[in-house]
Amino acid sequence: MSTTALKTPAQHSTIWDSLSDKSKARRLVATSEDFDKLSERVVSQWSRVDQIIPRNKLLALIAVVVVAHIIGLTGFINALHQPSIVKPKKAEVIVEFIKPEVIPPPVIEPPKPPPPPPPKVQRADPPPQAAKPAVLRTAPAAQTITANDIVIQENTTAVKTSGPVVAEPTPEPAPPPVVKEEPLVEAKGGVGHLNNPSPEYPDFAADQGLEGTVTLRVKVLPNGKPAEVKVKKSSGHGILDDAAVAAAKRWAFTPAKRGNTPVEGWAIFPVEFRLQ
Repeated sequence: MSTTALKTPAQHSTIWDSLSDKSKARRLVATSEDFDKLSERVVSQWSRVDQIIPRNKLLALIAVVVVAHIIGLTGFINALHQPSIVKPKKAEVIVEFIKPEVIPPPVIEPPKPPPPPPPKVQRADPPPQAAKPAVLRTAPAAQTITANDIVIQENTTAVKTSGPVVAEPTPEPAPPPVVKEEPLVEAKGGVGHLNNPSPEYPDFAADQGLEGTVTLRVKVLPNGKPAEVKVKKSSGHGILDDAAVAAAKRWAFTPAKRGNTPVEGWAIFPVEFRLQ
């Protein structure tokens, strides 16, 4: 154990103040001479500290400080890895709403009305019987007419004939008057009539070179519109017949006339399909 005399607290503060003199530290210049001087000064100060505090106590103090720093650093690192605020786990709560059973109130029937009193039957008094009239009886009349009293007068003005009587013939009814009908003009129509266009030539029929003539029979209304279109004579090809019928349904016609009155009639005309 060192026999160096212990220094007073004032001397200790002087030594530490000299080591931590900030004003001198600020005036250090990075030169070799100043560094050598600073090194000699630090060594001298360390030797002075060694004189004040024994070496074994100083080492023990340094060890305690190092251990304390290690413990503090370890606790700081553990604190960094562990969250400071621990979130509580949410407990799931299942809430189930149970619909209360609604008991309907009892139905209270209203009191039944009292039965109506029986109707009073009033017996009508029988009408007074009228007095029967007295029967007048007359005495029977005496028979005063004889058979010879009835005389039939003879018709002396009629012509006397010996032949049988013949009833007069009834006159025949007059014949009904003969009504002279006005002449009927048939309906007219066809391709070119009233600017009717020619039917469309089917592409398939044109490609196949199909030709023919279709005779149509059209029922024409009094307004000139077709009501019914029929094929009276086919061209031999159904595709040409259908094209003619489809075109006739769009045409206009001249209706039949009885005198000057348009009437319903039939128009018959041909539709020819020829390739140019």
